[in-house]
Amino acid sequence: MDRLGSEELQTVLVLDGGVSAPTGGLVNGSNVRLIALDFSPRGTETPTEWGRRLGFEPSELAVVTTDARSVDSFDAEMIQQVRSPADLTGIGVEATKLLDTWGEETAATPCVVLDSLTVLFQYAQLQPLYQFLHALTTRIANVGGYGIAFLDPMTQDQQTVRSIASLFDATAERTDGDDWQIRPR
Repeated sequence: MDRLGSEELQTVLVLDGGVSAPTGGLVNGSNVRLIALDFSPRGTETPTEWGRRLGFEPSELAVVTTDARSVDSFDAEMIQQVRSPADLTGIGVEATKLLDTWGEETAATPCVVLDSLTVLFQYAQLQPLYQFLHALTTRIANVGGYGIAFLDPMTQDQQTVRSIASLFDATAERTDGDDWQIRPR
């Protein structure tokens, strides 16, 4: 299976309603610092929980979330809060600060996980979300990091899914049971 960090893959859009990642993970390598843009109501609050979901346990965890979420529930080195998932500028600023900080250090690779685009689509239209993702994926590439975003494809029309997918190096979709297909762009 293709993984981030191999064959020019730095970003992947996971198309799955269950918001899980392919078994075995998507990231090739160790010592990965995770920047979680976490707006899902269920939340993934500890590095171990992220490890189960993504197939790798991050060496450090930073979270960008909303003011409505209790920071005490997160087991993270850094927690940044924004007003709401509609605050794409605020989310981008906080993610960029973390990428700049962690991207400068060569000992670990930053990985941004956006959980989830499905939630952000409840607060933003396609055009501003597309611009936000374009800026984010460009910034991830510039620091040599990885990016994983989750989207339930059943919540959007096919044109919207294709538009969003065009910003990522690959898409990952569940085919049968635990089998996944990763399609490079």
